[in-house]
Amino acid sequence: MIHSLHSPNGRLRVQVSAATLRWSATFRGKPLLTDARLSLEIAGEGDLLAGARLQAVRQRTLNERVKVLFGKCDSARNRYRELRLSLESSRQRRFDVVFRCYDDAVAVRYEIPKNTREETLTVADEGTSFTLAGNPLAYVQYLENYTTSHEHNVSTARLKDVKPDTLLDLPATFALESGAFASLTEAALRRYAGMALMRSKESTELVCRLTPRPDGTRVVRTLPLETPWRVVLFGDRPGALLESSALYCLNEPSVIKDTSWIQPGKITWSWWNGNLYESKPTEPILSLSMNKKYIDFCARSGILYHSVIADEDTTPWYRQTKKGVVPGPETDVTQVRADLDLDGIRRYARSKGVKLWTWVHQAALRGRVEEAFAAFERLGWSGMMVDFFDHDDQDSVEHAEAILQAAARHKILIHFHGIWKPTGWQRTYPNLMNHEASLNEEVFKWDNRVPPEHTLLLAFTRQVAGPTDYHLGGFRAVNRAEFKPRFVGPSVLGTRCHQLALYVCFDNPAPMVADYPAAYENQPGFDFLQIVPTYWDETRVLIGEIGEVLVTARRRGNTWYLGCISALRPRDLSLPLSFLGRGEFEMTLWKDAPAAPTDPNRLVRETLRVTARSFLRAPIALDGGFVAQLVPGPEQT
Repeated sequence: MIHSLHSPNGRLRVQVSAATLRWSATFRGKPLLTDARLSLEIAGEGDLLAGARLQAVRQRTLNERVKVLFGKCDSARNRYRELRLSLESSRQRRFDVVFRCYDDAVAVRYEIPKNTREETLTVADEGTSFTLAGNPLAYVQYLENYTTSHEHNVSTARLKDVKPDTLLDLPATFALESGAFASLTEAALRRYAGMALMRSKESTELVCRLTPRPDGTRVVRTLPLETPWRVVLFGDRPGALLESSALYCLNEPSVIKDTSWIQPGKITWSWWNGNLYESKPTEPILSLSMNKKYIDFCARSGILYHSVIADEDTTPWYRQTKKGVVPGPETDVTQVRADLDLDGIRRYARSKGVKLWTWVHQAALRGRVEEAFAAFERLGWSGMMVDFFDHDDQDSVEHAEAILQAAARHKILIHFHGIWKPTGWQRTYPNLMNHEASLNEEVFKWDNRVPPEHTLLLAFTRQVAGPTDYHLGGFRAVNRAEFKPRFVGPSVLGTRCHQLALYVCFDNPAPMVADYPAAYENQPGFDFLQIVPTYWDETRVLIGEIGEVLVTARRRGNTWYLGCISALRPRDLSLPLSFLGRGEFEMTLWKDAPAAPTDPNRLVRETLRVTARSFLRAPIALDGGFVAQLVPGPEQT
C-alpha cells in the first residue's frame, strides 16, 4: 500500500511504501527523490524498519506564524502537512516515522516512545538514505574524518563522480536535471550525533553517517527518543534555498521568557587584524589604554560590542599559564588573569554604552559549565565565542546545548566556532547568534583559499543551514596577483564593495568588524558599515547563481538594503526594483569605481530617486559588488 502526502501548495508530493518502507518525492510533477531508504539500527535488535508492520496512519496539518526574534525575517510561516506512520518492529518495539511537507522542504524523523522494559536505548547506526533523481550537479564539502572543524572548500562534480566512501558535510546542494535545486541537511540536532553523508560505490545513493562515540556506538539516550529531522530543502531557483525558514520551524519554541537582554549588533575582533589599533603595533592589546581606544571607536561608530580576547601570544584573558589557546590543567575561566584590568575596561565601556564580548575554549568549560557562566555574568561579559569543538558526536552536541542553556540563564550571547553547521537552534535558544562551520576570511591571515568564488559557493551550501560567522570587515583589498598572506594587518580578496555586501548577503545577527579601527575611519564605505542592520524583517534573493553572483534584498522596517557579491568576471548588472512598495525612495548606492580593477578599495557613492519601476544599473568589477540603502520618501513614513 502507498501512502501519499503533499505540500500545502501541492507542488511537492511524497509517496511512502508501507511494504518496503521506502519513499520518493516529486517537485512540480518531476522526480526529486527516488527509492529513499528508512533505517535505524538499535543495538541488540538490528534495523527497526526491517520487517516492521504498519499499525496506524495519521495525517494532520498546521498553519501558523512563528515569531523570529532576530534573523532573516521577523516571522516564519510554519505551514505543513504531516504523515505519521505508527509501526511495530519484528522485536515488538513500537515506533513512529514522521514526514512533514512544507512548500519548500520535506523532513522525516524517527520517534521511539517510553516503555516499561527499559529506560535507555542505544542507536548502533542509522542507514537513512537519499537517492536524488538523475545525475545532478553536486556542490559538496569532503570531510577528512569525524574530527573536524567543518572548514573546507566546496567541490563541484556530477553526483556519480562524487568521491565514494568519503564523508560529505552538510548542507550539500544539488542542481537537478529537471531545473530544480535541493539541499540536504538536518534540523533540531539535540542529544544525538551529528550527521554527514556518504555516496556508495555502487550507486548515487547518499547514506547517513552518524559521528561515533568512543565505544563505536552512535547514540545512547533515555527514552523517549526523537531523532533530528532529515531535511531536503528545494526550490526552482538557488535563492529559494536561502529564503526558506523550514529548518527554524522544525525546532522547538524557546523557553526563554524574557528576551529583552538579547541584543544583536556588530563586534570588534582584534585577533583577526593582529591586535592593532593602527597599522603598526603601539600598545599591548589587553592594556586598559588600548581597550579605551577601541571602546571610543565603538561608541562613535555605532558598534555595540567590543571584544577582549587574548594577548599577542593568543593566551586567553582568563588564568592560564600555558601559552596559546589550548587549556592546561591549571586553566581557570572563572578568574581574570592578573595583568588584565577587566574592572577598569568594564567601567569605561559602560560609561560609553558599549558592551563586552570575549572568547573561551570549549574544553575549558568541561565539567563546570554552570559555574563558568555564573562567573562570566559577574565579570560583565555580554557575549562570548565558544571555540574548538572540532567534533559532533553526541557528547559534543550535548555540551554545546548545555552551554547555550547556561548562557541563557546568565544572559550571555553565544557564537560557536570550530563547530558543525546550524540546525535551527536559534528558535529554541535565541541567544545563539552565530555558527562558524565555514572556511572563511580568517584564512587570509595565512592562505588564499577563500577567493570570492569560494564565498559564493558557501553562500549556497553552508549558508543554507543558517547564520554564518565569516570574519567580516577587511578593508585592505588587493588583486589576486598581489595577495600575500599576512598574520598582522591581513589583506582580503574581493573589492571594498564586495566586502561591504557580505554584511547584507550573509545571515549574521552579530557580525565582526574585524579590521583595526584606523583602517576604517575616514575610509570610503565605512559609512555603510555603520548603518547596515544585522537582522531583518524580510529577505528576498533577487539573483542567485551558485559560485558566480548573489544579489540579496533585505528589509528592516520600511527601509531596504541591497547587497551584491560577484566572482570570476566583471559584470554589467541591470536590476529591476519591482520589490519596492509604492512611492518614491531615496537610494544611496556604493558601487565599484572605474579604478577598482587596479585598486579594489576604490568605490563611488551616489544618491538617486527611484521607484518600483526603476532599474539599478551598476558595473561590477572582477570580484566586485555593490551595496545600497533605499529609504522611503516622507509620504510613506
